[in-house]
Amino acid sequence: MSVKVQYVKCSSADEAYAYAKSKITDDYIAKFQVKADVSYDDSNANMKASGKGFDLELNFKEDHVLIDLNLSMMLRPFKKTVLSRIEGELKGKV
Repeated sequence: MSVKVQYVKCSSADEAYAYAKSKITDDYIAKFQVKADVSYDDSNANMKASGKGFDLELNFKEDHVLIDLNLSMMLRPFKKTVLSRIEGELKGKV
């Protein structure tokens, strides 16, 4: 299940990716009290965060970003909440 967020302020995938890359860092994810490794693929405008029990991927397309989140069985009840929070962080800002 992917969540799609249309760009409002950004005019391209590269611009939206640069904004998200400046905001979504190891320190930002640590605020959720989760240890994660964040990796950036500048050539494909793609970000990934992986930690114990979850994998998050943001794929920046021409006019939107696709957010994919995979959670372990124990964390699945929180999937909607987490996706809503990420969507809220990006909506209207990219």
